[in-house]
Amino acid sequence: MSTPCKVLMLTHNYPRFEGDFAGVFISLLARRLPECGIEPVIVAPHAPGTPEFEEMDGVKVYRFRYAAKDEDENLAYHGSMHKLVLGSVSGIFRFKSFLDSFRKAANQIISKEGINALAGHWLVPSGMVMKTINKGRNLPTFMYSHGTDVRLARKYFRALYRYLSDFCLNLDGWTVVSNYLKEEMVALDPRLKNRIEVLPIPHDETVFFRDESVIRDENLVVAVTRFTKQKRFDYLLRAFARVLESRPQSKLELYAGGPLRSDADELIARFGLSDRVAIHDPVPQPELRDVYNKAAVVVLNSVEEGFGLALSEAMLCGTAVIGANSGGIVDIIEHEKTGLLVEADNTDSLAEALLRLLEERLLRGRLASAGHEYATGTYASAALAGRYAEIIKRGLVHGHQ
Repeated sequence: MSTPCKVLMLTHNYPRFEGDFAGVFISLLARRLPECGIEPVIVAPHAPGTPEFEEMDGVKVYRFRYAAKDEDENLAYHGSMHKLVLGSVSGIFRFKSFLDSFRKAANQIISKEGINALAGHWLVPSGMVMKTINKGRNLPTFMYSHGTDVRLARKYFRALYRYLSDFCLNLDGWTVVSNYLKEEMVALDPRLKNRIEVLPIPHDETVFFRDESVIRDENLVVAVTRFTKQKRFDYLLRAFARVLESRPQSKLELYAGGPLRSDADELIARFGLSDRVAIHDPVPQPELRDVYNKAAVVVLNSVEEGFGLALSEAMLCGTAVIGANSGGIVDIIEHEKTGLLVEADNTDSLAEALLRLLEERLLRGRLASAGHEYATGTYASAALAGRYAEIIKRGLVHGHQ
């Protein structure tokens, strides 16, 4: 392949501005792929205030309009697409309009840019779009699943998976970010066992690293999360209340937004935690590095997590971590070696782990060092982008045989 392979990457999440969290790992992957002989082109939904075309870090980004007014373009970027769609009949019609616009834009870009392959992120909605646009084109087609799409396929969209099953079985490559997600899809369709590869989310090691200039606070616990039921922030607050009974100098900072913020405020008031717990809005990645480096412990006790990005980012920053023994978190943490795993939805288990790491400096240091070494060797963006590029190149050759 003497000339770069042009790949159209379809996603409903992609950074809209500098410091945006939405799809930042896809942006990182896109920035690294040219080093591997792959030229990515992005198609993503428009959002209020964003241009319909721009180049971000040398990557072409097309954003399609799907509503007449900016304020009505709110299906993407907020993590609530499935709720908005399933919540009403009008939501279903809005989603159809979204898919139609997505499909039209992708077709136009394929012709305009001379695209050689399609690479979707998340089965819903990208897989639904790719299934139809590729019928007459026969381009090599790839899927990268990050968590939400697999969880929805299992819980809500079994009928939708039946609609997509032929598409999935004929993909030229399908990657998922954890063994948990692979097991979930294989349970849904055993024919996928040898067709799915595990490829962790690439991390930007130029952003997340151990910064010796930041002074750690040995009393500080940090959670980078969301106020949703899945994240189990209520168990964390209950566990931290127990920590304070033995260690009143401890502090908890949550960097989070989400629909259940008021529930968190209510629990903080009920347990009398307002002096020891602070809630902050999400911050850009460079600021997040400082947050991780300042913390003694970073915790993510959510269940059925597709990956657990906050933990791996914290490990790159040399911080000890605690995670629930659930979902993709078990790919990141090896218990008692690179961090601590706690029983999911168990307040006592979480409180005990928090106290151990806050009180036992040697244990905390050993786990932090081992976690840092593991994360540095496992999640570096250059190596993972290289693996992804090889999957695409292999599929491109197969697709032209």
